[in-house]
Amino acid sequence: MIDRFRWPITPSGKITVGDDLDGNGTLDNKVAEVISSLDAVHDITTHTDDMIASGALASEIEIVADDLAADDTAGVYYHGVAGDQPIPVGGRLTAGGFAPNRTRDTRVPGEATLRLPIFADADPIVVRAVGLEIELTPDGTGGFDGLVCGGMRPEDLSEPEFVAVTQMITADPQDHLVLVALSDTDHDGELSRDEVASSLISAARQLDIELYDHGRYHPTPEPAGYYARDALSFGFTIHLSPCPSGRCTIAPPADVCHDRVRDGDETDVDCGGSCQRCPAAAACLAPADCQTGACDAGRCRAPSCSDGLLDGVETAVDCGGGCAGCAKGQRCILDHDCAGGHCTMGSCE
Repeated sequence: MIDRFRWPITPSGKITVGDDLDGNGTLDNKVAEVISSLDAVHDITTHTDDMIASGALASEIEIVADDLAADDTAGVYYHGVAGDQPIPVGGRLTAGGFAPNRTRDTRVPGEATLRLPIFADADPIVVRAVGLEIELTPDGTGGFDGLVCGGMRPEDLSEPEFVAVTQMITADPQDHLVLVALSDTDHDGELSRDEVASSLISAARQLDIELYDHGRYHPTPEPAGYYARDALSFGFTIHLSPCPSGRCTIAPPADVCHDRVRDGDETDVDCGGSCQRCPAAAACLAPADCQTGACDAGRCRAPSCSDGLLDGVETAVDCGGGCAGCAKGQRCILDHDCAGGHCTMGSCE
């Protein structure tokens, strides 16, 4: 089972975690740039370990071989989602470690549906990975350190990304005002699919590798001026612990308010009770469970531009975001948040 999952965030990590997937001589990991963009505005999750501990992020690696010490025709399956039928990553076992057939060379690539923790206050996204590589190195204690690389196609990524971004902003809008402000082009306080598709996230995730040629798997190093890129490269590290069967016991979540399951005294997932307040339509028991301070028939009331509270994506009480412009001296993100049309250093002029 995967008991640790890490994206490369540090500058050194971004240039060492990945592989040359298309054979052009450079390491590919475009998702590292997306992660950096999210990290810069504090929109990346920092609770991956809590999600693993709660079972919200439950993934396994299966090694199939005649001999687990040495086998030239071994296979590794990534089980990210229950019921998925992954295509194994072929390769060889030597000295107890697994060296995969490289994405750039193989014509029988691995594939799997992955569950990836990316956005703060949101469930892991579920996305199909193609051209998959999984490299495993024994850790000396019966487990493995692993490197997982491959590509994600845009048609497989757009909907999961939209769902997660919407979930993140709904869960804690005041924590994600920068992303909303930079993406909400019609200034209505809500993000549409088109707005998310053209947001800073998508701008950072420009396709960077070509894995297919007219629908046939055929990684190609692109010559200068040639634009046929069809996938977004990624790379992350994992650690594996042996698990005889079922879901093996690990330590409980350190922070139950960010483990993406309903537990403790929460009234809904990761909110209510002693956790952060819940968004509109979430389950509640008392007004204090809700961002709007109103619990109607067991559900949190939606925010409005006249409730006298700083809620929704307002930059100040009942103004900014999708509401009317704010007065001089009130908080703002962009000029549009201000009645006077000028936002300077976070304050309306």
